[in-house]
Amino acid sequence: MAVAGPIAGFLVALPIAAWGIWHTRVDFDPPAEGTIYFGYPLAVKLLQLLLTGHTFSSVHVVEHPAFLAAWWGFLVTAINLIPAGQLDGGHAIYAVFGSRHRLLRWPVLLALAGLGFLYPGWWLWAAIVLFLTRLRRPPVLDEDVPLDPRRKAVAAGVALLLVLSFVPVPFRELDDVAPLRAPVERGGTVVHELDLHRGAEASGRDRDSGGAKRREVAVEEGARLLRPGSSLEAGPPTA
Repeated sequence: MAVAGPIAGFLVALPIAAWGIWHTRVDFDPPAEGTIYFGYPLAVKLLQLLLTGHTFSSVHVVEHPAFLAAWWGFLVTAINLIPAGQLDGGHAIYAVFGSRHRLLRWPVLLALAGLGFLYPGWWLWAAIVLFLTRLRRPPVLDEDVPLDPRRKAVAAGVALLLVLSFVPVPFRELDDVAPLRAPVERGGTVVHELDLHRGAEASGRDRDSGGAKRREVAVEEGARLLRPGSSLEAGPPTA
């Protein structure tokens, strides 16, 4: 079965991603020039909600190495499941639609070309699909024989894996991210534009203490809020 590899890779990446999310820590340092941020697929967002009760982005956290390994697993799975050419996704769509899969070749290619305006790397994959596979595949004798219900269910599951693993913009540089605000202390709660940590009381409390004290309070309160019911570890700020 052509899709056995992507299915196995996804199932292995899930628990590793969960463990990595549990050990990811908040980063209170301002972003440095040239910093690269990772786009998170839907599978990661769902794990974040399940484990922490909220979602967060790569902007204000330091990802655990295990999480990054799982992230690469999701990315490779998504690329492999692109429904075109000799990729596993191409094999799957050929098995489902038979000779009719030819109707989907150019829409998939155009979709990759369109995604290239968000992340240029998709243009490379569009070129690979177009020139290396030429959007063709050798026919088989029974290409129009319909699949049995079990294999149709597998095909539906593979489509779901593509949705869960795919991320339109895998990488962003600092200059490509919307103007960021560093985490600030508001009523003892660390908050920023992504609403990573919720809750607010008197927003001006301790504001006159100076930047160093605000940072200290943010770290302490971040640790208090995140440790009991969340997986994020509020790491101490660097000097």
